[in-house]
Amino acid sequence: MLTSGQISHFETFGFVILRQVFNAEEVSIIKRESDEIFAEDRNGGPARNEIGRLQKVPYIGVQPFFELKPYLSTLPEDDRIYEIGVDLLGSDFILDQTEGRLRAGDTPWHGGGRAEHELRTAKINFYTGELTKDTGALRFVPGSHKASDPDLYEVLRGNNDDPDFRPFGMKPSEIPCYAAESRPGDLVIFTENTLHSSFGGRPGRNQNAINFIENPKTDEGVAWIKSLYESWKYGLRPAESYVNSDRPRIRRMVSRLVEWGFDTSKV
Repeated sequence: MLTSGQISHFETFGFVILRQVFNAEEVSIIKRESDEIFAEDRNGGPARNEIGRLQKVPYIGVQPFFELKPYLSTLPEDDRIYEIGVDLLGSDFILDQTEGRLRAGDTPWHGGGRAEHELRTAKINFYTGELTKDTGALRFVPGSHKASDPDLYEVLRGNNDDPDFRPFGMKPSEIPCYAAESRPGDLVIFTENTLHSSFGGRPGRNQNAINFIENPKTDEGVAWIKSLYESWKYGLRPAESYVNSDRPRIRRMVSRLVEWGFDTSKV
């Protein structure tokens, strides 16, 4: 359960970091199962330390991800994860998707300011390696998830990877920010609308995430989530193993998606 201070931090700044939520044994299992998924996915392709050689590919991603392995599949319902959704989004929150990514190179600044009709989101990140500001840790512009008029951060929201891009007259890596430095076992939680980036990370660094989204209470909210479903390839498509699960929390997190008739993932 999050403290009132942690909830306030997330709502005010758009992110919060929880330290050492998982112990060394659990981290070892998370890393092993993650590596197995990527090995199975590449099916003889480049190993994780060769990913940086893949031209114009910022990451290799697998979606859905957590559903593919025994221990990882239990984490969305684990108290330490589930209660984050409850505390930030309400007791009826929805599991949007799970994902795993092997990152290659820098990630430009991106993130959209939240519009009035949008739903609240929480992305819960697991990293299997230690990350500092200069070795690929997520960087945030605190408070940039809140809509403003004019939008003073508009220049950063476009995911611009032009090497000559100079927002505010400086390199993107020089933008004032908060670096979410972390060690394995920590959780970095944020809303995608918060401006975020990473610089200096080694090729093949592992980022896994569980994504929760608020359950819409209005017709406008339902219309918005259905528009996301139409525009996304993987998100909002629950795994069949979750739809048919005998675990009440798992079924509940995907039940609204089933009601709306969304396609399922054959996992």
